[in-house]
Amino acid sequence: MTEQPLLEPRRQTDAGAGDPSNPHRFRHTTAGIAWTLGFAYLLAELVTATAWKTAYSFRHDTISDLGITACTPSMCSPLHLVMNAAFVALGLLTIVGAIGFRDLLPHGRRQWSIVALAVIIGLSTAATGFFPSNDGAVVHFLAVMPAFVSRHIVLILLAIWLWNQRRLVAMWSALCASTGLTGTVLLAIGLQVGITERLVFYPLPTWMAVTGAAIMINPLRAAVRQRTRYI
Repeated sequence: MTEQPLLEPRRQTDAGAGDPSNPHRFRHTTAGIAWTLGFAYLLAELVTATAWKTAYSFRHDTISDLGITACTPSMCSPLHLVMNAAFVALGLLTIVGAIGFRDLLPHGRRQWSIVALAVIIGLSTAATGFFPSNDGAVVHFLAVMPAFVSRHIVLILLAIWLWNQRRLVAMWSALCASTGLTGTVLLAIGLQVGITERLVFYPLPTWMAVTGAAIMINPLRAAVRQRTRYI
């Protein structure tokens, strides 16, 4: 079986990928930009952490600690608005990208299962920014958990459903899913909460950013190949 380029639409030829008249091009470009901007979340974490009144530990402190809105003797996050806004933005970017790229997924219930899971992840991630941990542990937990669970499911389903059509994407999805599940196990046994929580959380935004960038590059590569045929 001939493997297709990274997440290139099944009905789209190389010429179509670089054709400005391609009806999906604007939507795919918008979705690609949205997912690629996921890298900005990591910058928001770093900026917020460096502004802490006490020393923030990426090994021992949780991601949610960056979003706390009140200071205690042991932790104070002056730029909590940056962190909470980053949660909301990442959630919205997740949804925008999933909807924009929906035609690149297997059609039917599998397509809408992935999109529905992405919407759940996006809404849950955004809710994390609206309900910081110091406003109530239960409410914060309820905001976080849907994304915590769904992120693993969506990556596993992508790895399974894309295995025969887009092997490279499937392998990339499987790697990210494995990393996240490993982090979940390590988090459950209480090993370095700051590190293990990031092993759980980072794989999906990383998958989105890398995949979004790759999809945006594909039409450019196709256009270059098309031009070189006539040189």
